[in-house]
Amino acid sequence: MPATREMLEGEAYWGRIRHIKQMLYVVEIALITVLGLLLLFYYGETQTNPFFLSIDRLIWFLIIMLLIIEIESFVFRIMQIRIARTFSTKHLMTKNSIRRAIIIIIVAGMLLVIFGMPAAVQSVERAISYRGTLYYTQPAQIVNGDPLGLSTVESITLSCELPVDVYLLRKQDYLSYANDWVALRNFCLNNNATLVANTLTIVVPPMTHQYLYLVIDPTTTTDEEFAVVSFTLNCKLSNTLTSFLPLMCIAFIIANAGWMAYLMPLSRKYGMRSIYK
Repeated sequence: MPATREMLEGEAYWGRIRHIKQMLYVVEIALITVLGLLLLFYYGETQTNPFFLSIDRLIWFLIIMLLIIEIESFVFRIMQIRIARTFSTKHLMTKNSIRRAIIIIIVAGMLLVIFGMPAAVQSVERAISYRGTLYYTQPAQIVNGDPLGLSTVESITLSCELPVDVYLLRKQDYLSYANDWVALRNFCLNNNATLVANTLTIVVPPMTHQYLYLVIDPTTTTDEEFAVVSFTLNCKLSNTLTSFLPLMCIAFIIANAGWMAYLMPLSRKYGMRSIYK
């Protein structure tokens, strides 16, 4: 009878833990959904032309919530281990938790290397940079960043064998003063440095997400039909990816390493009396 009573009490306690865990997760999912939508569409920057939906704040919120949920799972796992009836069950619980912690540490470590090491960040930025060709008869339309706000065009590198003037213009300025080259030169974003003599780097000033135009001024060269300019859009990753994400990866690594340090002695202890090895 005492054993049966203890078993029933343990099952009831286990059921209460599972119910509390499920209710807590339901509340957190609802909180993530509501606040996530607010961060995206109320506090975030959104537009349709060109499409832009900044997810910077959403990434911050989601990663912090994931860390909180993971720490909660540690607490629930400790409670489940304590009320488990057999050493075999306790051993399997600790082994599974250690395995999951190792996977999280590996993933967080990989992200830390990719977005935390300057050399790796530079490699990623080079990989996402765009290369194109500009002709005097056809302006190049570009966008000053990706549609999710995770990278921006920091500068544009131009190269041409002939000396030509190239203007970087906002879309509205280009469409308003098309073929008025004096006005376009005055409104261009690089009016202090327009001449491409072999190479030229244009620093793109901070601005809202929008279309930009690269155009060759045909009035400043006599060989405009031979003027072909190669350009590279040099992209820079957002601070969310290069500053916040590495810090959170370190937090996940520390949390899971501490969790493993707590579980490993328990796993050895329960493993000695478990039928599963």
